[in-house]
Amino acid sequence: MPLRLKSSQVQQNFGQAVDRALLEDDVIVERYGTPRVAIVKYKRYQRLVEAQQELLRSRLQQAAAAATTRADHLTEEEIDELIERARSEVAQETSVT
Repeated sequence: MPLRLKSSQVQQNFGQAVDRALLEDDVIVERYGTPRVAIVKYKRYQRLVEAQQELLRSRLQQAAAAATTRADHLTEEEIDELIERARSEVAQETSVT
């Protein structure tokens, strides 16, 4: 379970917060009671980024496959619209995360 610390605690004891993240579990840094950032091991961060990229890749492939399936009976304009819609959805999901 992640350790939750106030931002002032992390500022005063940054080295200890990093050590806790490295040795035990993620550290969630709160400001005014609201989680703001997390301190995680770098390997865990890399895995999270890779998982996010793989998910986006998969969604793009699904959108492309759906567009291709429908492309047999669509006009060029309709195909372009589907592609743009898929790009827009991926861009929106990326900006939320």
